[in-house]
Amino acid sequence: MSEQGLDGWVPFRIFWPGPEPWVEWCYLGSRRFTDPFFATTMHFEVATPFNTLFRRHTPMSELARWRGESPGIEPGGFIFHMSRCGSTLITRLLAASPEHLVLSEPEPLHAMARSHLRAPAAPVEQRIEWLRCLLSALAQPRGGAERRRFVKFDPWDVFMLPLLLQAFPRVPWLFVYRDPVEVLVSNQRGTPIFLSPGMLGAELPDLDPAQAVAMDPDEFAARMLGAILRHAVSRFPDPLGMLVNYSELPGAIWGRIGRHFGLDFTDAEIERLRQAAEADAKNPGRKFAPDSESKRREASPHTRALADAWMLEAYTTLEAVRHL
Repeated sequence: MSEQGLDGWVPFRIFWPGPEPWVEWCYLGSRRFTDPFFATTMHFEVATPFNTLFRRHTPMSELARWRGESPGIEPGGFIFHMSRCGSTLITRLLAASPEHLVLSEPEPLHAMARSHLRAPAAPVEQRIEWLRCLLSALAQPRGGAERRRFVKFDPWDVFMLPLLLQAFPRVPWLFVYRDPVEVLVSNQRGTPIFLSPGMLGAELPDLDPAQAVAMDPDEFAARMLGAILRHAVSRFPDPLGMLVNYSELPGAIWGRIGRHFGLDFTDAEIERLRQAAEADAKNPGRKFAPDSESKRREASPHTRALADAWMLEAYTTLEAVRHL
C-alpha cells in the first residue's frame, strides 16, 4: 500500500523499534470522534475486518511529510484536568458541534508526551517536532465541517505542560479540578492506570518505585492527585491558561470556557448544550445524576485525612487563583 495516501487514516499506537518512534494507523474514513474517549472509538475500529487485514506502519518522517501536505485543523484549545472532575462533559459538549474535532485523551499523544522515557537522548526540539507532527495527523478533517480542534489530555500529562506549551505556545488551555474528597472517592470506586503505582512511568518525584508499590493505594492516589494539583498551581499566572472548578459546570462551557476558546454560541446552540448536559458524560444513554453529596457521605475518615494531607492546600490555592 502506498505511503502517499493517508486520507482517512488515524494514528492509534506509538511503538519504538529503535531510538525514534513509529506509528501504527487505523482507517476511520470520515467517522468523527463522538465517543466519550478516543480509545472507545479505536477499540471498535481496529477490530473491523479491513483494519484487521490491513495494518499500516510508518516512521515519524512520514508524519512530517503528511503535515507539510495536510497540516490539519487549527487548534482551538487544550484541556488538562485532575481526573473525575467534569472534563469529559466539556469534551462531550464541544464535540456536539460538527464544526469541532475533539480528541479525548488520545493514547498516541499521551505516549508521545512521555517520549523522554523511551528516547532520553532526544533533544527537546526533536520531541517538540514529534508532538507537532503527531497532533497534525490526529487533527485531520473527519466530517468535512470542522474548523477547530480541541484536545483533552490524560491527567498525568499535566506534568508535560511545559513541553506541550512550548510545542503549541499560542493555544489557550484549561485546567479542570474538583473538591479533593469527591475526586478521591471517585477514583477509589475504580482506580485508573495512572493512579496505580509503577504504571505508565507516572512515578512521584519524591518517591522511588519500590516505596510506591509498598504504599497504601489510597495514599498513593492522594499523593499523585496532590502532585497534579501542585503542578497546575505552578503554571499560573498564564494569560492563555484558565482554571475551571467542577462546580461551574455545565454553564461555564457556554460561558467563560467558550469565551476563553473564542467560541460564540447562539441561544439555540446553548439550549442544545443544556439538553445534552442532562445526559451522563461517560454513559450518554443514562441521565446525569448529581453525586457530590453521595461521594462526600461515602468518604471514610481515612479518605478525608488523605485528601486534607496531600490535596487540600493545592486545591485551596487554585481556588484563590481562580477568584482573582
